[in-house]
Amino acid sequence: MIASLSRRTFGAALLAFGLAAAAPALAQDAYPVTLTHAFGETTIAAKPERIVTIGWTTQDAVLALGEVPVAIPEQMWGGDEKGVLPWVAEAVTALGKPMPEIINFDTDIPYERLLALSPDVILAPYSGLTQEQYDRLSTIAPTVAYAKDPWAGSWQDIMLTTGKALGKSAEAQAIVAGVDARFAAAAAAHPEFKGKTFTFGSVWVGTAGVNVYSATDPRIPMVEQLGLTVSPGVLELSKQPGYFFDVSLENLATVDADVLILLDEGGPEADALYEQDLIKRFAPVAEGRLSRLTGKSYVMATSAPSPLSIPWMLDQFVAGLAEAANK
Repeated sequence: MIASLSRRTFGAALLAFGLAAAAPALAQDAYPVTLTHAFGETTIAAKPERIVTIGWTTQDAVLALGEVPVAIPEQMWGGDEKGVLPWVAEAVTALGKPMPEIINFDTDIPYERLLALSPDVILAPYSGLTQEQYDRLSTIAPTVAYAKDPWAGSWQDIMLTTGKALGKSAEAQAIVAGVDARFAAAAAAHPEFKGKTFTFGSVWVGTAGVNVYSATDPRIPMVEQLGLTVSPGVLELSKQPGYFFDVSLENLATVDADVLILLDEGGPEADALYEQDLIKRFAPVAEGRLSRLTGKSYVMATSAPSPLSIPWMLDQFVAGLAEAANK
């Protein structure tokens, strides 16, 4: 079952995962701090109090450190009617703070709106910022972009970058260690995962074939931490640039694996995709070795792993993998 972090249990979850609330005595970083990223260096002169996040998962990292941003991105796919993901809403409530301002960054960045918020820092380590956008944001507040490539980077790196920016490097390291320990415990509890190959992909209504995620996609290390290994077919595809590849139904055998993990948005139309003859005959599906991740919030949790989304979904994710791996 997907976990729900009530206000009472959120603190316990932080303790269990080694998150910030568990380590109030850890030393704070001295300022100024300088962070290096794709567009150069950003120096933050003093501990930020008013934080804006842009892109995916960074708001989760900030919340895990016990801070609540003044503004976060709207996330309508997987979020509630206000565009807030469930684990984000639960964390804000648990911390006893008002909900941040929700901003839609899908088509453009509302610079004047951000300026009015008077942020001390803008964090975008997992985003698609352009040089022009970065330059404009930097006139509003010190801005931290992604390390190398847009929409790339592990949740661990995002957590550590956020921790450094907020003067909480030691707490960020404790968070990473705590979540990694949970993965290690799950792997130890499921020795059947070791040595099994997997292919991670998605199927969507209105599209043909399967989107197969590259070995460089951020979803993949999460599965590898549980002891599974990327299938040979996906490793071959991953020699090409890109984070996912369209594989036709006729060519599914090229990405065969012991376990097939597929995302979909749920509902009758998504169910019907699995009734297509070529999918039904694909060995992992025909033999019950499919772990289906369905529903928008669950798909978001597994697509954008973070210190908050992982505890929210990990038990269900592991149970689905175990069922498929044991077939």
